[in-house]
Order: sequence, then structure tokens, then C-alpha cells
Amino acid sequence: MKTYFTTVKYAPNPDREEYFGIGLILVSPESGAVKVRFSRDRVTLINRALGIDKSSLLESAMQQAEGLAKSREPLDVKHLEYLSVYENGIIRYATPKPLVIAHDNPDESADDLLEQRFDRLYHKLITDKKEGRRRVSRGNALATDFHKMARKSVDFQHYLNVDYKLDAAELQTEILLPEIRLDFIGGNGSIHCGYILNLNASGSTLSENISKTISLYDCLNKLYGFCEQNSKKEQKIILDKKQAEQKGAKQALNLIELITADKPYEVVQISDTRKFMNDVLEEAKGKGVEPFSSWVNKHSPKHCYSIQ
Repeated sequence: MKTYFTTVKYAPNPDREEYFGIGLILVSPESGAVKVRFSRDRVTLINRALGIDKSSLLESAMQQAEGLAKSREPLDVKHLEYLSVYENGIIRYATPKPLVIAHDNPDESADDLLEQRFDRLYHKLITDKKEGRRRVSRGNALATDFHKMARKSVDFQHYLNVDYKLDAAELQTEILLPEIRLDFIGGNGSIHCGYILNLNASGSTLSENISKTISLYDCLNKLYGFCEQNSKKEQKIILDKKQAEQKGAKQALNLIELITADKPYEVVQISDTRKFMNDVLEEAKGKGVEPFSSWVNKHSPKHCYSIQ
């Protein structure tokens, strides 16, 4: 599988031509996958060392680059080449380089392999040792299979975004959002979304992911003013039934039951990924849902913490 990657560099003072790697973009022409990640911790360290204040211009440039992974138009290598030649200012793109990823293990999905190589490359080229590996791979076969099926379905992507990360600028607000990627999300009169929890994650990681999911759902409902007593639970916490039936999953299940007891969120256990994807699709069709990336541009939050 042939991919291309480019590093994104920060030039605090462009006139001095000093560049610091702060981000990585990887593109797979075969699958259409685009992965973008920035180290804001590294930016903070650089600014602190140089005595520079936080730059809203840099944050805007990083968010714009992160938007490349959300665009419905596929990102090709030519666009990366264009950015590397013509982009100016405090953020610069290196010339994209090819990276061949051997898919030797038939039991490992291409999506998982791509994520692993991207993670490894990011930590090799971008991350400071002090930053550590804060990002934990979900290692969730259910999520991987779901993403793979959903990305291959033009019909599904007509109604819902897949593997989607929200950001404050997109929501036209200035709040600190939980750092998770929703497995699907769309909007109509309310927000339809789901997050697949990996019950095999370590206890601390699992507890954190449960809390982040609930917090993000709460934020969305409060920002857009949805009633918490909806009879239809349109935001889902999704569990792999095989994982849920394991003896060690009892504590996690009890925690999920406890904190969702008074919430309008549905907890579902699934054993058939394709059937679940089709069920989600049929529900989205029936309710006229559209991808969140389109819907959010037409709807301002009812509780607005405006960006200055």
C-alpha cells in the first residue's frame, strides 16, 4: 500500500528561516484515507522557549490543516505538493514523500496498519520525548470494521460523517472539547452520533473514554439546546457484545449503566457490524439526517461562547 506523508513546520519568525516540525499529514491514494495530527504541546514548548505569546493565527492554520481530513473532497498528493511550494507565513509544508506500507498480515486490517504506521511516524518525526505517547490506539476491531464498511458505502457517507473529530471553531464557540473521534455523526433537528468503546482498553483509559464520550454528548446537547428527555435516543454508546460478555467487563458495564441512567443516550451491544451499520443508515435516511460537517454550517449554537 503506497502512501505519502508531509511534515508541517512552524516558523515563529519567518524572516529567520527557523523551522520546527509540529504536525504530520499522511495520504493514502488507494483507500482515500487522510490522517492529520498536530502537537500543540510542542508548539507551547517552542513558544515558551522563545518567549512568544500564543498565536491565534497559528491555531487557525492548524485547524485549517486538520480540516483536510474532514473534507468530503479527497486530498491528493498534488494538493500537498501545491501547499509545499506556495504556502507562506508561520506554517510551512514539506514536500510530500512516498511511504510504502507492506500489508503482510491478513488478520490485520489496512486501516489498523495505516493507523499504526502513522502513529509511529508521528512520534519519530514530531513528538518531543517529554510529550510522551498520550494518544492510545483504540485497538478495537469493531471500530476498525465499522469504519472500513462505512467508508466504502457512498450511501452511508451521504448521510453521516465517519470517524469524525469535532473542533470548537467548527461549532462557532470557544470551549475545550473532549479529545475523541466520533465513529459517525450527522444532524437534522438533533444530532445523531455514536462512539464505539473498546472494553478491552486499560481501566484508566476506558474510564477516561467513557467520561469523554458523555461530556462530548452533553456539550453538543447544551450547545444546540436539545431536550434531555427525548423519547428517541439518537446519541449512542456502542459496545462489542463479545467484549461485554467477558468476565472482566462487568465493572465497566456497571459504570456505563450508572452514568447514563439519567441521560438521553442509548447503550447498544452489537455482534453484527454490517447489520448495525445498515440500521444506523436506515435511521438516518428515515429522519433526513445529513453529514454534520454540512449541517453545522447551517445551524448556530443556541448557547454561544463566541470566539474573540
